[in-house]
Amino acid sequence: MNRALTDELINAVAPMIYGHLVKIGADREDAKDIVQDALYKGVLYADSIDPDRVPAWLFKVAIHRYYDLCRKRKRHVEISIDTIVLEDEGTPEKALLDGLSRSHIKQVLDGLSATQKHLLVLKYDQGLSYEEISTLLGLPVATVSSYLHRARQKFRLAYKETE
Repeated sequence: MNRALTDELINAVAPMIYGHLVKIGADREDAKDIVQDALYKGVLYADSIDPDRVPAWLFKVAIHRYYDLCRKRKRHVEISIDTIVLEDEGTPEKALLDGLSRSHIKQVLDGLSATQKHLLVLKYDQGLSYEEISTLLGLPVATVSSYLHRARQKFRLAYKETE
């Protein structure tokens, strides 16, 4: 087995992939299966994967497997806004407004492309830097920056239109 797929790497990357899959709409059981499948393929093809690109390779395999699953089920990719933890639940009014806001955000996100959703979730929900997203997706940093800029613009426009 290639040293690229060490237990340490698997333990670091698998939870991140799982968390991202759940955030973009995969149910927990499907996410576990997809992560397991991606890791299996990583072990199977370990000798042909560039050791520096293993996390990005596993992430891409998992995302493509999720897209395949969505196509089979003929459903749209959805981001579960309910998994986001709010800092201050506070008053009932605030809880009601937060619920309306979540609903509105979910509606806007559902109108974006899958790539735009992934990028926005990775940047703003998981707090990854452009460089980390670049490494994870195997894209140049400039491309990530450009795609995120377009995704933010489209989100803002759609959000204002649905207010």
